[in-house]
Amino acid sequence: MAQAKRRPTSWTIVVEGHLFTLNGERTMHYHKRARLIKTWREAAFEAARKAKVPKMTKVDIVCQPCRGTRRNMADTGGHFPVAKACIDGLVDAQVVKDDGPEFVRSLTFRSPYIEKGTEDRMILIINEVGKS
Repeated sequence: MAQAKRRPTSWTIVVEGHLFTLNGERTMHYHKRARLIKTWREAAFEAARKAKVPKMTKVDIVCQPCRGTRRNMADTGGHFPVAKACIDGLVDAQVVKDDGPEFVRSLTFRSPYIEKGTEDRMILIINEVGKS
């Protein structure tokens, strides 16, 4: 008897774009901020669709910023606005219904790392949480 194929419980997507920090966001003009947020949100939507990330009830998300240079390195949670925009993109892609605590159980930040000569990006690891 053949066993049913089980889908993975973890997906990794790479969202490319210009990383910015919470401190930098505080000093931006609101039009510039809105453009950056929209860009990240749409990029996360496209990355989730391209990776065929399915609809999930609850998730844990790990965010890993990757920089092409050490210039202007951020604190571990400094790229929170980018992470928030990416999560909104996951909601837009219908990966989760909403970004509230009943759907996004945890958000973990890994410290930024350097990969010289590459473009900035945010790596999102989306882990499905079993039904409780």
